[in-house]
Order: sequence, then structure tokens, then C-alpha cells
Amino acid sequence: MEHVMKINTLQFNKCKLAVVCASALSLNSYSAIGEENVEETKGSIETISVVGHKLTELSSNNNGGALGNKTLLETPFSVDVISLEDIEIRQVNTLDSLFSREASVSVDGSAYSTFGSTIRVRGLPLDYTNSFKINGMSINNFSGELPYEAFEQVTLLKGASGFMYGMAAPGGVVNYVTKKATGDKFIVDVGMRSDSVFSGHIDASKRLGDNDEYGVRVNLVKESGDTYLEDGTIDRNTAALAFDAQLTDSLYWTVDVIYNDRLTENSWTTMNNSLGSTDLLPDTVSGTRSIGADGTFDDYKNIVALTSLNWDINDNWSARLEYDYSKNETRWVKSLAYLLNSDGDVNISLYDQYFDVNYDQIQAVINGEFETGSIRHNLLLGASYQKSTTYRNDPHRVVMWGYGTDNLFNPVEIPTYNSTLEDNLSMAWIDKQQSVYLSDFISLTDQWEVLLGIRSNQIEHTPSEYFSSYQAYNEDRALSPTAALMFKPDDKTTYYVSYVESFEGTTSYVGETYANADELLEPLESKQYELGVKTAGDGWSLTSALFRIERGATLVTGDNYLVQDGLSIYQGLEFSGAWEVTDNLSLYGDLMLLDATYDKTNSAVEGNDVAGTPNQQFSLQTNYEVDAVPGLAVNLGAKYFGETTLDSNNTWELPAYTLFYTGVSYSTMIDYKTLTVIGTVDNLFDEEFWAAGDAYGALRIGEPRSFAVKVKMSF
Repeated sequence: MEHVMKINTLQFNKCKLAVVCASALSLNSYSAIGEENVEETKGSIETISVVGHKLTELSSNNNGGALGNKTLLETPFSVDVISLEDIEIRQVNTLDSLFSREASVSVDGSAYSTFGSTIRVRGLPLDYTNSFKINGMSINNFSGELPYEAFEQVTLLKGASGFMYGMAAPGGVVNYVTKKATGDKFIVDVGMRSDSVFSGHIDASKRLGDNDEYGVRVNLVKESGDTYLEDGTIDRNTAALAFDAQLTDSLYWTVDVIYNDRLTENSWTTMNNSLGSTDLLPDTVSGTRSIGADGTFDDYKNIVALTSLNWDINDNWSARLEYDYSKNETRWVKSLAYLLNSDGDVNISLYDQYFDVNYDQIQAVINGEFETGSIRHNLLLGASYQKSTTYRNDPHRVVMWGYGTDNLFNPVEIPTYNSTLEDNLSMAWIDKQQSVYLSDFISLTDQWEVLLGIRSNQIEHTPSEYFSSYQAYNEDRALSPTAALMFKPDDKTTYYVSYVESFEGTTSYVGETYANADELLEPLESKQYELGVKTAGDGWSLTSALFRIERGATLVTGDNYLVQDGLSIYQGLEFSGAWEVTDNLSLYGDLMLLDATYDKTNSAVEGNDVAGTPNQQFSLQTNYEVDAVPGLAVNLGAKYFGETTLDSNNTWELPAYTLFYTGVSYSTMIDYKTLTVIGTVDNLFDEEFWAAGDAYGALRIGEPRSFAVKVKMSF
């Protein structure tokens, strides 16, 4: 019963400490307390600070891959945690909204952008195939957006992660943690967001057995309607099932299955920069503006199945065997847009393609503690194998160059496109990654700890006969070592210095928009140095980190070739702090200062700022709980986006801008049931802005003002 007790205790503690203003939290508190305590809670509504999780997150557990399950305070790297309550109170529905308060994160996409949104952390882009995990296991996330209703927590490990998770881009790793059954509950919510997108969501949980040793949790979602983009629509269907079982006192089993079908039509994409070197950027336009032809769409179907068997061998040793399977089916017709001049003319081509990706991973881990004299060791040994099989249509793409020309300021009628491509898939290539890893947390004294670890990766990329013109790649020994020194003067403070080497995967071929399309670029190597502190006190917490990342540079040449040449150096400072000013007022701030430059490369860009990297970003948010109206809370915040160079030649710079956001929530009891109403507004003043569309010079139109309203009831 140990694991079942841990689950219920964790949920109850989250309900007391967590992050929701007024709230959605009350639903979980009510369920966790149980009917036997209804009389004690009748008529009492707890209002929780929206920044409360930042005050308590250092004690949160984090699945750190090869580090094992450590608290954030014990992890010698920079990590952010976004809780279920935070996701709900901010009505998160995209990567953009998920990380909208995180200063170190920039989003290459918007709510309804094509090509699947991804993010850049510390200026470095994450990749679709290795940078996103569910319960610590790899998935293919080409769609960019996952169903947030299925998760109770999202963690962001910033920086190089090669040792912890294997091959991955050095910006970081996003890990989604699935919901588990915490008791008997049935929650229903309905919502609406801009322009007229309606949604319904059911979250049902139940524990079974004489001692509640079995648990089942189901989440069902339907979302459909007109988006804020011109003629844009969305249709999404989600089903998630989580099962767990305490088979014996020492054996614990979990199963998770997630299905998500997300179709957007007439969705917006980024614009490739085809301006002349003397052209200025055009004026900004409304975020509702959509560039392209009618008939474009993006349909992503994702199926994810994971299972884990955990064995507590004895008080000091445990073992875990995990397997996950994910499948991504992509069907799209999208616009390839090229910004031509300062007058806002945009050349439109169309890209018609179908493909599937199947992903498998199996992982075995053994973890234990022992002593050698006065020195304590926490040893972890693991092995992992993953295989990704990509299928492409025959023909694998249809591109209609020069389909039409639109204008940002004076829309031009472009003929509607009707796709004639049929599902006729052939295996394109296979990617395999095998790794073994070993880490040891060594406690020299009660105050001093050392981490030593290494992972050895074997990489294999094999095109099929159908794609015989593509390149193969093999790497027998890609080593990713790490080391860290930690000093803990007390149980609430950790100072650390860490070093990581990381090895990236062959995530994709060069895209269609470059002159060397379909060329396979070799994996890049990175080195990261980090010095940081994490500490918390009564009603406050702060974290800070100085970092330097040295990564191989990827840039676009003057003749539009995407090449690897020299290094890109990312140096910066991160700082975040939370403060409970009074019982009613709390503040949270997040800051990143970044200096990213090219080094040891061609003279044309030597010393230039790295394309797509902001020089600074920071956010500040407040939460106020209204005593006069129990259950009512309001929050207000803003995020500043600093100047961002658009291209490696530093010809264009995107101006700085600030986006404000606000929210209100009200929670009350009706016949012993909790009713919660949540309203949020993003880009409160409808600021128009340009944002970087990727790390290679593309740009996109910023999102407009948008609102969302949700009504939630627990039974």
C-alpha cells in the first residue's frame, strides 16, 4: 500500500500548498478529504495563491532520467515545475500558454500555428523527437501540442540533458507527468475561448479493492469551434486512461494510454525571411491576420501507451522496468510563406504531405544506497533502447511553388486548394538509440555532495530503399559525462556547480525551404557549465543560475544553405523568486539575461548574435485574495520580451514588447459540491508585435488579445 498512500498524500499536500487562485484546487481538496470530513469543510472555501507553487516547488519530486527521482532542491541543474493547479487556473491549452510566464522560454509558434509548435530554452531550440517525454519516457511530439488535461505536472529541465535522458537538443527537456487516481471524484467543466471555441471535459477517478490497491482515472475532452484567426477552426478529441495497481507490498504497476486527435484548418504558419538586405521590417499587423490559401489544414493523431513495473527490493534498493509506444499520424496541407519586402508582400507556396512515426522505448533501472566507511552512495544503473520508424507518402510530398501572392495589409484572394494526395505510406527510415548509464550521488558529509555520471549512446540512422538517395549515419560511442558539486548549509538551501556534455540526435533532414533540402546534418555536441543556488524560507523562495553552453553552430548561408559551422556560445543569468507579501498578496518574478554569439565560424557572422535569441526576458505576476468575498482571487502579470536578432548576419532586429495578462476566479460550495468559475485574458491590451518563428531567421505575427472562461463542478 506504500505507493497508494504516497499518491493520496501527495494530492492532499498539493491541495493545501498548490497554485490555484480560488479554485480548481478546491475540487481536489474536497475529494482528497473525503465524505467523512464534509461537516468540517462545509461552507469553507480555501483561496490559494496563483504563485503558491513557486513557494513550495523546491520540495517537489522531479523525474530526472538517469538522476532518478530527486527533489528539485537535490537536483544540481535548473528546473521549473508547472503543477496541475497552475495549468487549470491559467487555462493552458498550448506550449505558448504553458510557458508564457517562464523568462527562459521563447515559443516558436502560437495557439494554432502549423508545423507543430516547439520552444527555445536559453535561446536553444528543442527538437520534436528527443526533447519531450511522458513520465520520463521518449515520445515523438511532431504535433507540438499534447492534451494538457491528461497531466498533473510538467517539468522543464533547462540546458544540456544528454546524461539524464540521452540524445537531445541542449536547450532542455520537457517532461509531462500523467494524472493518477487519487480517490473517488467526478469533475465536469465546460469552457469557451476566443473567438468561439467551445470545450467540455470530464475527469473521473476511482480507487478499487479492499485496501484501495487499484486505481483508475479517465479524462475525456471535446473541443471545437472558430479560432481567433481569420476563417480558422479547431476540432480536438482526447481520451486518456490511467491505471495503477499495488500488486504486492513491494510491487507497483502503472499503465497509461492517451489518444489525441487535433485538427486545425486555415491555421497560421511562420514566414521565411526573403527581405533584401536594405529592406526594413514591415509594420506589425493584427494577430488575427492569417496568411495563406483556404484549404490548408493540420491533422495530428497521437497515440501513447506507457507501462511501468516498480519493485522495492528492500529498504535500500529498487528496480524499475518501463516500456512506451507512441504513434504520430500527420496529415497536412500548409502554406510556405516568404516575406518579400517592406510593403508586406508575401509569396505563398503550398506543401502537401502525409507521414507517420512509430516510437518504441524500453528501459530498465536499478537504484540503491550503500556506505563505504563514512561516505554514503546513491547509485543508479540503467539501460535504454529506443527505435523510431518514419513512414512517408508516395510521393512523399507535393510542393506547389508560387501558388499565389498575398499582402499583410491588403488581403489578396488566393484560390482554394483541395488536396488530392492519398494515404500511400512507405517506410522511409529507422532511427535507433541504445544507451547505458551510471550515476552516483556521493554524500561526503551532511553538507557536501558530489555527482558523477556517464552515459554511452549508440546511434544508428538507416534510410529505406525507397529513400536510397538519403544519407545513413552511425555513431558507436557518443559519450555524455556529467559532474556536479553541491553544498547544503541547511535543509532548505543548495549551492551547486555542474558540468554536462550532450550529444544531439539526427532529428530530421534539412527542410524543403533550403537549397540543400533533404541533406542529413550530423549530430552536434554541446558542453554546459552552470553555477547556481536554490533556497527557500518562510513565505519566500528563490533560485538563480549562471550558465554557459557551447554548441556547434547551425546557420543559413547567403545562398540559402543550412550548414553547420563553428560554435554558438550561450551565456546568461537566470533568477526567479516568490514572496508571500501578506496573507492576501503574493508576488513572483522570473528573469533571464542572455548573451548568445557565433564563435570560430566564417568571418561574415563571427561575433554576431545568434539568430532568434532574445537579449533579455522577464516576467512579474501578482495574486490578490479578496477577504470580503471568500473564494474570490484576482491576478495580474506581464512578460517583457527583449530585442531579438532575426538572422545570423544581424541585419534585422525584432523590437522589444511587453504583454500583460490577467485572471479572476471564484469558488463556492453548492450542496457540498464545489463550483469554480475561472476567467483569463492574455495580451490584455491587444499589443501587435513580431516574434521569431524559429532559430534560423523566420518570423511570425504575434498572438492577439484572447480570453477564456471555464465553469467547473465536482460531484
